[in-house]
Amino acid sequence: MTSNIPEILLLCVDATFLTTFNQTITQLWPEHSSKIKITPINERLNSLPAGTTFNLIVSPANSYARLDGAFDNAISLTFSPRNDYHALTRAAQRVFYEKWRGFAPPGSCTLVEFPEELKKNVYGCEWVAMCPTMRQPGNVEWDREVVYECVWSLLCRVEGFNRSASEEGKKIERVLLTPLATGIGRVSKERWAGQMVLALKHFVDAVERPQVWGVCSGGILLGLIVRLRGLGNL
Repeated sequence: MTSNIPEILLLCVDATFLTTFNQTITQLWPEHSSKIKITPINERLNSLPAGTTFNLIVSPANSYARLDGAFDNAISLTFSPRNDYHALTRAAQRVFYEKWRGFAPPGSCTLVEFPEELKKNVYGCEWVAMCPTMRQPGNVEWDREVVYECVWSLLCRVEGFNRSASEEGKKIERVLLTPLATGIGRVSKERWAGQMVLALKHFVDAVERPQVWGVCSGGILLGLIVRLRGLGNL
């Protein structure tokens, strides 16, 4: 049942984030390797190993779909033409206006297909998932569950897209993702790793056990909330 959940390429410039993530997932979800494929990469976007491919890249964007700061800047530099830096921003903002009237709430996820002229790239990437971690650039330590919400929303959108894909070759099989909200957002690597792991674990469980998640009882909800709020204090 989890065949529509994509492989995650976890791109971290700082190797300590990968160490923290590996320690966290081993602690919170030791059986993860039989459920989902996660490939760690300790590189920058512009120095990925030769032959690295992915269908979708995740933007930890602001709520107005501007891809012009931090990792969003790297995305624009990588995929937009040299003489048209804002090409991907315009494409994203068109979708944002159609779906959200220009403002996508933090914690949401919006899939934006690349314009045809941007699909001719060495990575085979044709999509960007806009996952706002903040309304506008700033500290979001106060938003204690935004990482969990973004990862859950991302998985919902991609897994749902793959379920409805008419052809196997049209599915989103590999997703490139960086630590969310840990830069200008100032979320600690411990909170990021914990919330990302729990979102992955809970989502896989929801796919595998619809009889539980489709009719959540008060007891199940309380257990999820307590665990998540504990991670929010990291």
